[in-house]
Amino acid sequence: MTHQDGRRPTAMRIFLRGLAISLPSVLTLVILLWLGSLLHTYIISPTNTLMTFVLAQFVDDSVPAGSLVALPDGPALPFCGKNYRVTPVARGHFLQKMQESEPEASDRRSSEEVKQSWLDPVDVYVILGNRGVPYEDYETVARRIPESQMPRSHTGVYMELVVSRHFPSLFHVSLIAVLILIGLIFLLGRFVTARIGAWIVRKFETLVISSVPVVRNVYGSVKQVTDFLFSENQIEVRRVIAFEYPRRGIWTMGFVTGESLLDISAKAGEPCVSVLVPTSPMPMTGYTMSVPRSDIVDLDISVEQAFQYIVSCGVLVPERQKFTPESLREQIARRQTRRSLPTEEKPSEVH
Repeated sequence: MTHQDGRRPTAMRIFLRGLAISLPSVLTLVILLWLGSLLHTYIISPTNTLMTFVLAQFVDDSVPAGSLVALPDGPALPFCGKNYRVTPVARGHFLQKMQESEPEASDRRSSEEVKQSWLDPVDVYVILGNRGVPYEDYETVARRIPESQMPRSHTGVYMELVVSRHFPSLFHVSLIAVLILIGLIFLLGRFVTARIGAWIVRKFETLVISSVPVVRNVYGSVKQVTDFLFSENQIEVRRVIAFEYPRRGIWTMGFVTGESLLDISAKAGEPCVSVLVPTSPMPMTGYTMSVPRSDIVDLDISVEQAFQYIVSCGVLVPERQKFTPESLREQIARRQTRRSLPTEEKPSEVH
């Protein structure tokens, strides 16, 4: 294998060529995994925890530890040792069995197996804090997870018990949690769409959010960005543009968010626009600039495509924006033709 100039490619050139082919796929996979990790950590996992916590309240059969009594000479039980108590009735039954045992057996002390047979698991409770969890429930959870990961509270035990008894796996819990979350978001949207819902939200923002100094600043900034992204009104601000920054010859992508300040436009001697310059790979971070309208170039891509381009650090390029020598010549010729048209015949730009 040789190049057109007759030279054989070096090992480094072959490696770089393979890297160029594989890197886009690798970066795309890394970004998707990173986004999936964020989604699981900050949305799915908390939703799972909340759902299992709520369900645990309905299946919680624990009792106050004060209603139980210790068992003298009680046997050690699997998974909990002697960290358990029994009901007063079970304690009396156990002591009676001890007295009825043969003297020879009493001298030798009854074996652990015999003592365990005197206990009904229904009357045994494992002590966790100030609550007693039925031994059968605790045993079910203890058989499923390692000892080092056993919950230290009765609520934690029943959260694990919910998953163990009522769901095939944790994946099904996550799936149901996501579906519930989507449904709640939909209902919230329907509520806010109604006039009374919108009024309640405005009152909450005015009376509660605005009264907390730090929270109101962060909330206000985040709300402006989310309103901009999810607004149903197709207005002028939803434009993707490019302009030369930080110096001539280097182009930066941005989003036009509105008209700039009057004083800035007056100083520039022409209308200026406010441009949100996002950063990769998190387009929600960035900075705002005021740019003269004559210095911006509208890009023929959607906001969604622009976000894909930014998040992927330039890997995901819209199909009609991919560079080829032919497409570059056509685009340059089209722009030159447009410039050569008389001013009154130039097609108006879409804002």
